[in-house]
Amino acid sequence: MIRVTLFALALLATPAMAQDGHDHHVAEADGLRAVHAWANATTASTALVYADLENTSGHAATLIGAEAEIAASAQLVGLENAAGELRYVPIPEMPLPAGSEIVLAPNGLAIQLSGLTAPLIEGETFEIAFEFGDTHLSATVDIHSATATRHSHAGHQH
Repeated sequence: MIRVTLFALALLATPAMAQDGHDHHVAEADGLRAVHAWANATTASTALVYADLENTSGHAATLIGAEAEIAASAQLVGLENAAGELRYVPIPEMPLPAGSEIVLAPNGLAIQLSGLTAPLIEGETFEIAFEFGDTHLSATVDIHSATATRHSHAGHQH
């Protein structure tokens, strides 16, 4: 009886997305995967998007940027230390060999959105398309708190 009750509670605690087989935390196209796309809440005109990008295909790919309807532009950037000043600088492309991963994370590589059309509100989501040449990998971006430093796994598992 206790096992049945615990099993029933576990089913109730499982996020609905996992139950229906859809998980917006993982996007896939042509052997490329975006996992845990997220951004910080902000009222500024720019924001950074982070994700783990994986190449599970048998061929190399190259990340050249992104597109998001909520921004006038989106570009790949990397954090640079120039004379003691940290700043994000554009990176034209990032190779992603077969079987490898790129981590877009705070204080490293990211997609910089500029000209945001609205504030990013904690708890909401928006769509982004990571551009790998002819392949556009569409993903849902979770908006975390303005002070978050990593993707939260609260409420879901992979």
